[in-house]
Amino acid sequence: MMVYLNKRLHQSDPKYQSANAQPGPVVCISREVGCGGVNIARLLAAEFDKQSICKKWKVLSKEILEESARELNMEPNKLRNYLKEGDRTMFDDILSAFSEKRYKSDKKISKTLIDLISSFANDGNCIIVGRAGHIITRDIEKSLLVRLTAPLEWRTKQIMEKNKLNLREAVDFMEKTEKERQNLRKHIAGDHAKEDEFDLTINLSRMSTQEVISLIKFVAQTRGLLETTKSKVEVF
Repeated sequence: MMVYLNKRLHQSDPKYQSANAQPGPVVCISREVGCGGVNIARLLAAEFDKQSICKKWKVLSKEILEESARELNMEPNKLRNYLKEGDRTMFDDILSAFSEKRYKSDKKISKTLIDLISSFANDGNCIIVGRAGHIITRDIEKSLLVRLTAPLEWRTKQIMEKNKLNLREAVDFMEKTEKERQNLRKHIAGDHAKEDEFDLTINLSRMSTQEVISLIKFVAQTRGLLETTKSKVEVF
């Protein structure tokens, strides 16, 4: 994974650009809290790899924040906590400027995240979970924007079982997590992000995990994101 992260900016090389003129393919998975997006992304990547002969598919979520923190020379936990916050007052900014040796403005942090996600998407063969990926990659032709959803009761039960929480704890966790995700999207995309524009929306309570994987794979292949028998022959 670190080798991939260190090579993500190769598209700035003219030689790289000529060999990979078209950005993507990239799949972005947005999900409601309790829908297990990362697990589905990993299973999907393994399924995609069965017919990929040139390049393995990567799953990126927390890795985006870790690499962004490295570029910003910040502690990952500090960046993560910063992005979870809501509006910051001018007074907060002044305090931060005096308390941090290398204070980073909101604009610089947002630009770093956007540039990083864009470079992953342009490099292709990656599945981005969350991080406002569906907003940033919207204009890439070889992209598939997926939304995973389910009724509140179903998602609450998943959270309770996975984290061993009671009902009240699970509800609090879900509300807190959703607020943090909204704040992150606001940091990256501002107040006018189009949240409801997806290519494919799936109700997880109505399908098995394998059915979900098969459906996404079918749509990805139909839209030309996956290698075909013809493209494999052309490689040789």
